[in-house]
Amino acid sequence: MNDKLKELISISSEDATSKDDELLVEELKNSQLIMPIEVISAKEDDFQFKPLKLTNENNEEFIALFSDEDELVKGNIEFSVLNISSENVAEMIKNDSDEYFGVAINPFSKYSLAIPLNEFLDLF
Repeated sequence: MNDKLKELISISSEDATSKDDELLVEELKNSQLIMPIEVISAKEDDFQFKPLKLTNENNEEFIALFSDEDELVKGNIEFSVLNISSENVAEMIKNDSDEYFGVAINPFSKYSLAIPLNEFLDLF
């Protein structure tokens, strides 16, 4: 689903060139991601949900996002999921910026990417 995104995330920060960083940003901006959600209301005319949040050791909360189903399986996620573009994620959370510290892509993988919320929103 997002092979190029996964490949770019796997490049260590020490080895990444500025070109790699630019490619990562462009790939992220155009990605379809998988977002685990908690369904609040599933009525025919009123579908409401909230994204799954993960908390790090500093009690900072991140929205969990996954590049593909293989990455989702690593997290043993037992929630409903939504396929969503990264741009739509930004649009959805821009008004809740005090609720999240950032987004975490493939958080259960050896190669993951955590982005502070303001930096993520600035991509769009």
